[in-house]
Amino acid sequence: MAPTLTTAYLVADECADTSGRPRAGTWVNSAFNAGASGGTALTGLTVDLLPLWCCFVVATLPAALSGVAVLARTPLLRAEEGGRWQPLSFR
Repeated sequence: MAPTLTTAYLVADECADTSGRPRAGTWVNSAFNAGASGGTALTGLTVDLLPLWCCFVVATLPAALSGVAVLARTPLLRAEEGGRWQPLSFR
């Protein structure tokens, strides 16, 4: 989370002119706080409405789907003579 937030502050700082930099940083901070507050409220509702095992499934889904997306986009590799790795071709 920290690298993403740092990058957001740096991008906002680069995109704003000198007089607007404090305001740009404030927008990044406000957006982060709004997202954290909304996520906390949604978590409270989820824990209150769903059984505990469902909450664990819901909490696991973003990480699992991200892993599946990465694996789906990563080409399968095979070792070639000389120790180099080459993508597999399925022709």
